[in-house]
Amino acid sequence: MIGLTVLPEVTMQRCQGQQLQDIVRYFDSDIIFTPSQVHEPFLKQQIGNSVEVMTQPLQLGRPLELIENNGVRLVWISTPTDLKKVIANKQKHREYGCSDTYLLSDLLAVSIDLVNLDANLEGLEQYRTPLVENDALGEFTHLTIEANPDYRAEWHGVDVQGVMPGANEQQGTTHTSVAHFELQADGIVGGKTRKLSKFGLRAVDQVGESRAETLNKAGIESRQGLSTASVHEISNLSGLGQSTAQTMIESAQVIEQGEIRKAPNASLPDGDPIFIDIETDGLNPTIVWLIGVLLPGEEGRYMPFIETDPSQPEVALEAFLSWLAEFGRGRPVVAYNGWNFDFPVINEHIADYCPRYLDLWENTYRFDLYDWAVNKNNATLPGLTNKLDDVAQALGWEPLDTGLTGAEVARLFQRYAENPCPATELDWERHKKYCEDDVRALAHIYNRIKESTNRMTTSGSSRSSMADSTSQGTLSDF
Repeated sequence: MIGLTVLPEVTMQRCQGQQLQDIVRYFDSDIIFTPSQVHEPFLKQQIGNSVEVMTQPLQLGRPLELIENNGVRLVWISTPTDLKKVIANKQKHREYGCSDTYLLSDLLAVSIDLVNLDANLEGLEQYRTPLVENDALGEFTHLTIEANPDYRAEWHGVDVQGVMPGANEQQGTTHTSVAHFELQADGIVGGKTRKLSKFGLRAVDQVGESRAETLNKAGIESRQGLSTASVHEISNLSGLGQSTAQTMIESAQVIEQGEIRKAPNASLPDGDPIFIDIETDGLNPTIVWLIGVLLPGEEGRYMPFIETDPSQPEVALEAFLSWLAEFGRGRPVVAYNGWNFDFPVINEHIADYCPRYLDLWENTYRFDLYDWAVNKNNATLPGLTNKLDDVAQALGWEPLDTGLTGAEVARLFQRYAENPCPATELDWERHKKYCEDDVRALAHIYNRIKESTNRMTTSGSSRSSMADSTSQGTLSDF
């Protein structure tokens, strides 16, 4: 696997050294790409030789191999002629190509027609020609810096993934973001996008750009430095009161120490919880094809309620509800950001496909751990964001390396649903493990909150919006 981190020009213009170091640690980057060569000295100064640094090459007249890791290769191509050379090299040395090679370029540009709600891939005809002539369609994944990270589509056999935050934004809008991609040996791309403000001092509650500058001028340049400062020291800075200073310090401590702090008198539901996570075919799902259920215990019993036939959207749901009716009555059903996705989706699909269970579901106590902790301010959670995976890993959870993300799971199921056949069929065991890992991470957070005796001393605000909290909250973070 190759970890590719992409920083657009606007992000580099505002990125500070501590933020860059934070980005590399957070993503565990293998290579950083940014378009302009002017930023290369800064990048190398801040991160040294631990990570490859790459800026957009000039016309080289040849493909440029950027990095190789256990047979997975990332190659920059500047022209269709470069693509011909990559194909020829693959044909000469069979181990060089297939789905293990990712091609990065600016040759394919996605243009969006907002009036007709249509998209066009500029440069496709010239780019596709050498692939067709050499029978190489489907043998590469094509990464373009001329499309957003949430763009993934197949154009006449050319599998195109956007990697550049802001590439398709409307004129006049700028967002400083960072994108990261895990390039797998089988062509699967796991992508994440985070705002620059989630890194460095900006990740702390109550710290915006101006307050970060105030702290820097006072010699406090890192979260660790802020976490050990005194309330008196911080509150004496311009524009900062004692309450704000306490909130900032406590937030920095929670992130740096990887701990939970609960509000006084905050409590979790009575009864043994039933932890759930669902997999669907997108943000506006037509099917809930997998419901992962974990029961509490030393090891925890995991049960996947799954249906692999896209034409039977009721099967997995009905199996779960039948089990719930027999074994789950009176127990809280726990999800992470459930009120924003899982719970209403299940409710809607019960009404559509198995309405006889509607009363059972609506009378079941549903508990959203994210809503309880973040929105209702019952706990301060560690992690640079309040996303499930960030919080769980900050609390010591070690995720399985399935190579999947929610976006990729949904995309692959959509492709399979459109054309069910052996070529598009999912690796069902791999997908069940992905869902199981999410639901076990949820249980890990829940149990750590339950065990925690640390108490909040402030009523701080959340570092993350609702849309930031779950892998299915935004298209780019499926």
